Amino acid sequence: MYEGLAGRQSGVKDAVSGTIDAFASDGMLLVGEALRQGLSPSQYSVIPEQPLTCISYGMILPASDTEWQETVNNYIRNQSSTNLLEKVIGRNSPFLPMSVADQDKCI
Repeated sequence: MYEGLAGRQSGVKDAVSGTIDAFASDGMLLVGEALRQGLSPSQYSVIPEQPLTCISYGMILPASDTEWQETVNNYIRNQSSTNLLEKVIGRNSPFLPMSVADQDKCI
């Protein structure tokens, strides 16, 4: 079991090195950790490639920050959020296909 602040970091490292067979966590967070560790997409696989369900995830924001809440809500509602993702994370980012698959399945 991988717990604590370094749990995901250790789990990804051990899975990629073959110390363990697999490590399960949120797919987007796994890709983020792999990128943080300097891994290339050819060094790991994230499965499934598309979300299993369309269960919504939450985000905690300060209650009084209505501007930030509206920004997040507009992004989620915006059908062209893929264009924004390309600008923010780059056209070749491994986050982009995951985000598009999530959107396509759940819209």
